[in-house]
Amino acid sequence: MPDKPGKQSGEATILTLAVENIFRKLIRFLVGRISLVRLQEMIRYIYVEEAEKDLRTENPGKNVPMTRLALVTGLDTRTLVQVRKHLEAGAHQYRQQFLTELTPESAIVEAWNARVGGNGSARGSRLSYGSSDGEFERLVKSTISGRGITTRSIIERLLATGSVVQDKQNRTLELVVDQFSPYLSEDEPSMFNAALSSMSGLLSTLEHNLKAPKPERFFQRQIWTFRLNPKDRETFRRAMREQLEQYKDRTEASIEPWESAHYSEDLLTAGAGFYYFEDS
Repeated sequence: MPDKPGKQSGEATILTLAVENIFRKLIRFLVGRISLVRLQEMIRYIYVEEAEKDLRTENPGKNVPMTRLALVTGLDTRTLVQVRKHLEAGAHQYRQQFLTELTPESAIVEAWNARVGGNGSARGSRLSYGSSDGEFERLVKSTISGRGITTRSIIERLLATGSVVQDKQNRTLELVVDQFSPYLSEDEPSMFNAALSSMSGLLSTLEHNLKAPKPERFFQRQIWTFRLNPKDRETFRRAMREQLEQYKDRTEASIEPWESAHYSEDLLTAGAGFYYFEDS
């Protein structure tokens, strides 16, 4: 008869499922906006950076042993040395390179713009396509090394994001943007940033509460039901929206007397979040 899972095994399962649930929903936002390769790279750098910060707080004023960092991150020391070199090179330089290669399309647009600048005119903004020797095909081949990415799929994505104008009769593509934007509508950037800001705010609250003693913990609650009839969904949504609108108005009025008349870098960002959610 197999042994029953112990408490630690159960807690590990809960943690794994919870992290998977959060990542899955976040990744739904990110598909098409940042490549998996770049996301993995970003997570690796941030994980190492945060792990070092955490280990330094345990031993202030001392260097973080590479063996401790390897244990916490699960990376071998050779990989850690490379990651540290990138981080020491400077965040600005790293982020500039990262942004130009956020997705295959952004790398293409970056290389295309460099070609236009090199010509000294707008002539290079129009490229022929549709054959193995086409100018666009050559640009793709020289810019992207990964297999399985076709020029047709890149063209479709560039057209969908309004990055190029296609002349089917003359089989040319004209670049009409300076930088690639992974959004498909004008509303997407603000909605996307608002969503990520809300996630960030909630995680900041949870991070504080995990470390703070009970009297100093921030207020954080979610109130929900598991027994909502799908037929009542629309009515329920309206009722919850009316309730949240009331809280919003009262909270805005409560915050206003506390606001400083002028902005300065030593001021804090603080507030409360309101959102409705559903999970099937």
